[in-house]
Amino acid sequence: MKMSRISLLSLLLAPFAFGADTIEKVTLKPTKGLRRAELFFAETVPQPQAVLVLCPGYNGSGENLIRQREWMGFSMEHQLGLVGLSFASDGELLQQGKGYYYPALGSGQLLLDGLRGRFGRDLPILLYGFSGGAHFTSRFAEWKPDQVVAWCAYSAAWWDEPLARGNPPPGLIVCGDEDPSRYGASLIFFKQGRAAGKPWLWVSLQGTGHHASTKLDAFVRKYFSAILAPSGGAWVDLDRKERISAAQAGEYPSLSGWLPDSSLFEDWKSIHTP
Repeated sequence: MKMSRISLLSLLLAPFAFGADTIEKVTLKPTKGLRRAELFFAETVPQPQAVLVLCPGYNGSGENLIRQREWMGFSMEHQLGLVGLSFASDGELLQQGKGYYYPALGSGQLLLDGLRGRFGRDLPILLYGFSGGAHFTSRFAEWKPDQVVAWCAYSAAWWDEPLARGNPPPGLIVCGDEDPSRYGASLIFFKQGRAAGKPWLWVSLQGTGHHASTKLDAFVRKYFSAILAPSGGAWVDLDRKERISAAQAGEYPSLSGWLPDSSLFEDWKSIHTP
């Protein structure tokens, strides 16, 4: 009798109680501009092929994020390490372009050193950040594009202009349409990146303010899954929510987005409301 994928995954997850004994906290020495630097590691697989880093809102801890069964199961299924970021800086410092939002100033290397110390080698990285975590995520992907497989930045308050670098990793830029202080800035950042030829996708969440979204979480997992098992991408028109050709996307880059797999089209249509 064949076992379903869900049943098999349930058996894989059974040994894990998702309690304190499955989470390891590593305290790092904060670099300049940080007043806390911790990483939380979940037990997933013995030899991960890549690592997923979940980055919470402003000065939050990613520990609770990595305790979620959905992220634990996703990481085990795809042979990923699972890490929760827990960095903190003073708000005024962040407004001045310093602190952990700015990986090139030290927080990024701190994360890389922490990952290397845990896994014994440099692993490809997937990043998913909300609010303050979106600040860190977007800048990290721009700072170390060769080490990032894919990323999602959801609802940052301000963004740096995208860097003109070759071979950028695919990314999701997301904001809720009831988050007005962040929506315009997020959309402008996306359009700037697409104008520079970056393989990004825009998601506008209808009726959503500045808060976490389980609906988005589910789509991000599907998006990352498609990145990890590529089978050919697809271009979409953001306003009409239609598939378009690569030539059309090249003609109107800021009005188009890239899906890593055409099978994601209906999922994207269901959560994106321009």
